[in-house]
Amino acid sequence: MKRFEGLAKPSTLAAGSVFLIGGILDQALRLTGDPVSELVQGPAYAVRSLALLGGALLLILALVSIYERHAKQIGPFGFSAAVVAGTGTILLSGQFWAEAFLFPTLGRVTPELLDGTERPGSYAFGLLLTAAVFGVGWLLLGSAILRARIYRILPAVFILAGGAISLLPGWALGQAVLGIGLVLLSFSPSYRKHEGPQRVGSQLH
Repeated sequence: MKRFEGLAKPSTLAAGSVFLIGGILDQALRLTGDPVSELVQGPAYAVRSLALLGGALLLILALVSIYERHAKQIGPFGFSAAVVAGTGTILLSGQFWAEAFLFPTLGRVTPELLDGTERPGSYAFGLLLTAAVFGVGWLLLGSAILRARIYRILPAVFILAGGAISLLPGWALGQAVLGIGLVLLSFSPSYRKHEGPQRVGSQLH
């Protein structure tokens, strides 16, 4: 597992950047007021969905790398939070895969499904479950990072807030806020117990 430590900074920065881009595009598309069944047909939605899918996949790697780096400091609570956050991220990856590759077809075949006029119980439950596990997981992980003081406070606060906002299903605003926290985290000096900040060149690897 030690091999993952050196990937913490680049994977965290990459995940945060693409999440931020995808979240901004998501908000911009929503401001148009067009039905979702129409939005999913456009190239901007494709870029948005692929960015969020890439961010979720990179986030799994970043999570493993960060946990491996700071397992002792965040302790059992941090381990539990990382497990829930990892599970939620895997579920979210599946959702973003569907949005990138399945939703354009659904928008043509069954627009009422995407526009919310007809939403089967299993589909609605899946969205709620994914949002709940992902949101709670990253909220807990942000709390664990904040409590252990292994990074500066601001990145942990944004990660915690991103998890809380992600509890709203169907919105990528939480991922955008989480993306800001991850970008800040990648540039934040890391701390060990009874030590000062680590050198910039070795802060996340």
